[in-house]
Amino acid sequence: MPGTVTPNHYVTIDERLCNGCVLCMKACPTKAIRVKEGRTARIEGICIYCGECVRVCPRNAVKAVTSGENVQSLTRNATIIVSPVIYSQYGDEVMPNEILLAVHSSFTYVYDLGYTNELYNLATEMYIQENHTKKEALWPLISPTCPVINRIISYRFPSLLKNLLPIITPRELAAKTLRERLPSEEVSGTDPKAICSLTPCPAEIISMREPILLNDSYLDGVLGINELYGIVNKDIRKGEEHIVLHRSGGIGMGWGFSGGEISGLNTGKYIAVSGIQESIRYLEKIEMGLFSGLDYVELRACSEGCIGGPMNVADRYQAKRTMQKLVRMFGIEKRTRYSEVQKAYEEGWFFSDIKRVLDVDCQKPLTFSEALHKQEQIGKILEMLPGKECGVCGSPDCQTFAEDVVDGRTSLEHCVFLK
Repeated sequence: MPGTVTPNHYVTIDERLCNGCVLCMKACPTKAIRVKEGRTARIEGICIYCGECVRVCPRNAVKAVTSGENVQSLTRNATIIVSPVIYSQYGDEVMPNEILLAVHSSFTYVYDLGYTNELYNLATEMYIQENHTKKEALWPLISPTCPVINRIISYRFPSLLKNLLPIITPRELAAKTLRERLPSEEVSGTDPKAICSLTPCPAEIISMREPILLNDSYLDGVLGINELYGIVNKDIRKGEEHIVLHRSGGIGMGWGFSGGEISGLNTGKYIAVSGIQESIRYLEKIEMGLFSGLDYVELRACSEGCIGGPMNVADRYQAKRTMQKLVRMFGIEKRTRYSEVQKAYEEGWFFSDIKRVLDVDCQKPLTFSEALHKQEQIGKILEMLPGKECGVCGSPDCQTFAEDVVDGRTSLEHCVFLK
């Protein structure tokens, strides 16, 4: 309804439900949210689409925008790439193929993303091995798989953009595969069949609109696992059991939790980090050169990895247990042919022709004297403030409030303690 929903690209705040409780403001890792005069929350700064505001809102007023607003209209007209995270959502008695068959009951074609994860692992190994002999190579390489981490790097650590592994992400590789294999009339023409990603991550919608290393995404839409959970649940064990849609082993499935990506890499030095604040701390260390002895770093914005994504349904720790059991059941070896992956790698199939990174809306930088004067102003205001970090002023903390005052976005009278 007009005047009731405040949009910010791919996040909406419903003013009818928001009571200005400041929980989303305090949770935002980029301090992008303000709650002025105790009213409704608004996104005024840089949003990285991490979903933390969605996760903490007690009134369900904050929602991630996906392509799933009209899920029913997409069915039978769409090809869907299924994240292996969904295998952890229905308990350990439901097998992956049963879930994929249930998804297939609603969609034209279903693709198991776990298999592409394993292709990606092999390509990563080949890239690391090839670049170890090059003096100009940068280490450690950083996984480009998490779209939230990509945006954090783009906005806060732009010097590390060159450390991102220059291989197209698995979801884009899967969509690329489908566009090459499906008949052209099924994905283009007057009656297009959309290629969508089924994911736990709200940030995939922005990575689709602003893809890294690509001019244009191979995807047409993004759906949340929570949007299809009920539809899939009612169709489990109703499909034709002789049809096999599940192709990946435990390695490809294990990408659902933190450490799953690097577990598919063989020789080398790797670490996995999960959680936004923890990932930021490690990006700071990488920027300082403290981890130049590592080959590869897997970073995930969500705690415990993608099983902790905001668009999941199951408890993250129960989901982790389910996924660990499935990984053991399906083995810890890749189900890919090395020779085929090597041929595709040598032909450049895993790489883009460009090296495009996320666009950043940057203001004109301040001169040294201007920056020094601004910091002096902020410091003087901070001396006046109580340091309670209460958020009543509408800013997430006293430091941000002081910056907002200097930038002219608010005034000192909004601090209740000074008042």
